[in-house]
Amino acid sequence: MKNFEYQSLTKIIFGKDEISKLDRELEAYNVKKMLLVYGKNSIKNLGIYKQVLFICENLGIEIFEESNVRPNPDMTSVRSGINTCKKNDIDFVLAAGGGSVVDCAKAIAFGTLYDGDPWDVYLLKDNAKSSLPLGVIITLAATGTETNGNSVISNDETNEKRSVAYKFSIPKFAIIDPTYTLSVSRHHVIAGSIDIMMHVFEQYFSNTVRTETSDYMSMGIIKSVIENTKKYLNGEDSYETRANISWASTIGLNWILGVDKVGDWATHRLSYPITKEYEITHGYALALIFTSWIRVALKYNSVTMIPRLKTLGEMIFDEPDYKKVR
Repeated sequence: MKNFEYQSLTKIIFGKDEISKLDRELEAYNVKKMLLVYGKNSIKNLGIYKQVLFICENLGIEIFEESNVRPNPDMTSVRSGINTCKKNDIDFVLAAGGGSVVDCAKAIAFGTLYDGDPWDVYLLKDNAKSSLPLGVIITLAATGTETNGNSVISNDETNEKRSVAYKFSIPKFAIIDPTYTLSVSRHHVIAGSIDIMMHVFEQYFSNTVRTETSDYMSMGIIKSVIENTKKYLNGEDSYETRANISWASTIGLNWILGVDKVGDWATHRLSYPITKEYEITHGYALALIFTSWIRVALKYNSVTMIPRLKTLGEMIFDEPDYKKVR
C-alpha cells in the first residue's frame, strides 16, 4: 500500500432540486461575469437553463454562453469559449451537462489564463499553470469528471484525442440532481454504467499489494452499479435507481479508490482513437478493449492480477475460479 495524501476539493451538492443552491455557491465566489457551457437542448428541456438565467439575473451576474458542445468535444469549442472569456473578462465558468461539456469547460477555464494555444498543453509540450474557477451541474452519470481535474479533448484538425489532468481544474462545486438523468436514453445509461465500472477497474487492477480496504470499496461500487443497472433494464427506472448510479459515478473517479496504489489506464488511452475515429460511445469502446487487456495483464502481472480476479469473482459473480470469470 502506497503512502498518499487525499483531499476532496469539490463541494458535492446532491439531490432533488438542489440547483436552488446555485445562488449560494456563485455568491461565495463573488461572480460578476460567467460563461455558461452546455451542449444542445437537454439543459433547456430539463429546465436548468431557465433556472440558471433566473438565479444569475437575481444576483446581477452577466452571462455569456458557449453552447452546442458535442460529445468528444473539439478544440473549436474550447478556443471559442476562451475567446469569449478573454474578450469579456469572465471570472467564472459554469458547465451544465455531461462529461464532454465539463471537460470542454475545464479546457476553457485553464486556457483563458494560458498564453499559448491550449492544444500544446494536451500535446504535453507545455503545462497550464492556473484556471478560472469552475462549477458543474451534472446531467449524466458516467465520467465522474465533476470531482476530478481530468479533461479529454479532441482535435479534428489533427484527428487526435488527448487528455490532461490538473488539480486546479477540479470543480469548486458539483450539483448532482439524479432527476436530470431520468431522461437519459437506454443506450447512454448502459454506456455510462460501463464507464463507471471501468474507472473502478482501472484503479482496482494494480500491481500494488495489500490494498484490501480500497479493493473492497471498489467491489461495493461495482456491485451497486450492476444491481441498479439491472433494475433499470428490468423497468425499475426510479429516482432511487438513478441516484445510486449517479453517486457511484462520482465516487468512481474522485480518486478515493486509487490513492493507495498504482492504477492502469491503458484501456482508456486505447479507447480514445476508437471513439474518435469510429464515433463509438465511450463506454462501449472500453468494453471492447478491457477483456483483452486482462489477458495481457495476466501474462505480465499474475501475482496481483489473480488474487484480484478471484476477489472479483467471489464478491460479484459468486464464482471463485478466476479462469471461469475471464
